[in-house]
Amino acid sequence: MQNFLRPHPLAEYIHRLGEIRTAAGDGELGWIDARDIAASAAALLADLEVDARSDYLITGPHGMSYPQAAQIITAQTGRQVRVERMTEEEQAAAYRASGMQQEFADALAAVERGIKEKPGEAQISTAVLDLTGRPPRAFAEFVSDHAYEWTR
Repeated sequence: MQNFLRPHPLAEYIHRLGEIRTAAGDGELGWIDARDIAASAAALLADLEVDARSDYLITGPHGMSYPQAAQIITAQTGRQVRVERMTEEEQAAAYRASGMQQEFADALAAVERGIKEKPGEAQISTAVLDLTGRPPRAFAEFVSDHAYEWTR
């Protein structure tokens, strides 16, 4: 979820232009708050009974697309946020223009293509709940906590 905060290019476009630029279409991700990742890691480190050799898919509580994120930001902050759809190549160019190295920019844009090609297939897990005893934060809560980020 922190990708929606500056200085990430996604957040910069929201802040400056009121738009989310994406090549992911209506594809969804199980967006996760870094605070939930940290809490899960702390639980793994603190509990000697937990099998730390296991893999844990750490996700948010549900899948969410960029259009859904725009709706939530708009509803929570009153700031109109729209989605600007673009091609993978345009997205890679935008990332490069923001200062990213070409290989990283191309890789991030390719990730968005993968998201677009699998709409409605966001992987979701109960790992945060299993490890910490509480559910992961929803995006609406994250936006409420950081509403100042999207105001002009």
